[in-house]
Amino acid sequence: MNNYAVEIKNVSKRFKTYNNPINRLKELFYENREFSENYTALKQIDLKIPKGQTIGLIGENGSGKSTLLQLICGILKPTNGEVSVDGKISALLELGAGFNPEFTGKENVYMNGAIQGFTKEEMDVRLPAIESFAEIGDFIHKPVKTYSSGMYVRLAFASAINVDPDILIVDEALAVGDLYFQLKCIEKIKDFKKNGKTIIYVSHDTYSVKNICDYVVWIDKGVIKEQGNPIQVVPHFEDFMKLKKDVVTNTKHMKEESTSNDLVLNILNADFFDYKTDHKKQQFEINEGMTVVIHYELLKPIDEIVAGIAIFGPDGSSVCGLNTKLDGKVIMPQLGKNSIMLHYDQLNLFPGTYNIHVGFFEKEAIGRLDYKAGLGSFNVISSGYKGEGIVLLNHTWEVE
Repeated sequence: MNNYAVEIKNVSKRFKTYNNPINRLKELFYENREFSENYTALKQIDLKIPKGQTIGLIGENGSGKSTLLQLICGILKPTNGEVSVDGKISALLELGAGFNPEFTGKENVYMNGAIQGFTKEEMDVRLPAIESFAEIGDFIHKPVKTYSSGMYVRLAFASAINVDPDILIVDEALAVGDLYFQLKCIEKIKDFKKNGKTIIYVSHDTYSVKNICDYVVWIDKGVIKEQGNPIQVVPHFEDFMKLKKDVVTNTKHMKEESTSNDLVLNILNADFFDYKTDHKKQQFEINEGMTVVIHYELLKPIDEIVAGIAIFGPDGSSVCGLNTKLDGKVIMPQLGKNSIMLHYDQLNLFPGTYNIHVGFFEKEAIGRLDYKAGLGSFNVISSGYKGEGIVLLNHTWEVE
C-alpha cells in the first residue's frame, strides 16, 4: 500500500429496506419474490488517505459519512469495490458503539484492549493513563449503562488513544463532551498529528474542521461532491447548507455551543466608536475609521485566548475576518470582566448595514470558548460616492 493508510477503490454500499417487518420473513419463504427495496448509501467512492494526514469528512446528516467510516473500520463490508487499511485502527464512533452497557468501565477498557490485540498485562500498564485522562473517578468500576453521555465519551476517547493506534477515527462524539474535555481531546489530537498518526475527523463544526484538518472530503447523497484544501471546500459546503436553510448550519451550531452550562468565557456585548474622536456611534461614512470594543467575562482561569471578529455584509456574505493569533497579538485575560478593541483605519465599504460575529478560542484557535453571531451592527453611508459591490478598493484611474 506504500504511503497510504487507507485506500478505497470504487466502493458502493447498498442496504435492503423493508416497508413492513413481516416482509423480511416473507423473503425466506418466497425465494423468487422481492419484498425489499435497495437503498444505496455510497456510490462508487474512490479515496486515498496518505499516512500521517488528518482528513475531515463533512456532509449533512444521512450523506453517507458514518457508513464510510464503518467500512474503513471493517464493521461493514462493501457491496462493490475494495477497502484496504494499512495500520491499526482505533475508532470513536457514534455514542453507544463499542462498549457493553452491562460491563463496568474498567471491564470495557480491557475488552477494548483485547480486541486490539493487547494482553491483560499490557492493559494493566495502560489503565492508569486511561483513568487519568478520562477523569471519571470511581465510576470506572460501575456499569457503563449508569454513565452520562459525557462520561461515556470521556472513557471512550481515553481508551481509543491509549492503545497505540496508527489510525484514529473520531465521528462527532466530541460534541457530547464538556468544553474542558473537548480542549483536552484537541490537544491530544494535535499530539497525534505531530507523531505522524493518521486521523479521520468527522464533525458538523466546520470551524474545527478547517483548523484541525489538512484535507477535507465533502460527501453528499453517497458520493464525493468535492475534496481538497479545507479553506476552499468548507466555505462551499457552508454556502450549500445556507441555501438549503438546513437546521445544521455552522452559525446555529456555534450559537448552540455558546449556551453551554460549562462556559469558560462569556461574550457580553459590542460597542462602536469613531476611530479618531472616540465618540460612540453606529453610522460611519465611507473610508471613515472605526473602533470595535468587545466586552467579555472570563469565568474560569485559562492561560491564553484568541479573539476573532468577522464582518458580514448586507447580503450575509463574509467581508473580512481577523483574529489576534494571525496578527501576533497575545491575550492573557484576568478573571472577571475584560474588553478588547479592534481599530479599522478605514472602512472601505459601500453603503449598507453590516453585522459582526465575534468568537473567542483557546490559544491554538481550534477549541471554541464562546461565539456570538450578529453581536452588533453598524451602518455605512455615503454623502456622494456611488459604486457597486461591497468593498471599495483604494484605487487610481490613469488615462493615456
